[in-house]
Amino acid sequence: MKRYFNQELVDTTGACLSVACAIHCLAMPLLVAVLPLIGLGFFATERAELVLISGAIALAIGSLAWGVRHHRSWRALLVLIVALAFIATARTAVEGTFEVVFYSIGGVLLASAHLVNRHLCKTCPVCEPGDV
Repeated sequence: MKRYFNQELVDTTGACLSVACAIHCLAMPLLVAVLPLIGLGFFATERAELVLISGAIALAIGSLAWGVRHHRSWRALLVLIVALAFIATARTAVEGTFEVVFYSIGGVLLASAHLVNRHLCKTCPVCEPGDV
């Protein structure tokens, strides 16, 4: 199966973006007063949060959907679904400290889904060696 992108690179990028999202959620309560002083106040906005979350989710959905088609295992997609549940709960149902905790868990689970997908792609018995 000929691919036009590097699956491992996509999963690595997605995992890094997901971890960055989790770190952003954990660090914002501590840095919200300091960032504007050093000219990085845009990181403390709702827009920055939405960009990180949207990018991480879009990359995860694309990469994992391709992975499921490729290696036929739903394990990574199940981790993604749990991650999305945590992120959706953080966005809609909880506030304060719990919101940060739910977002952080969701970000770490998104990264984990990418790592599981990468592992499944590398160990796929049906794939050609040059495919992954």
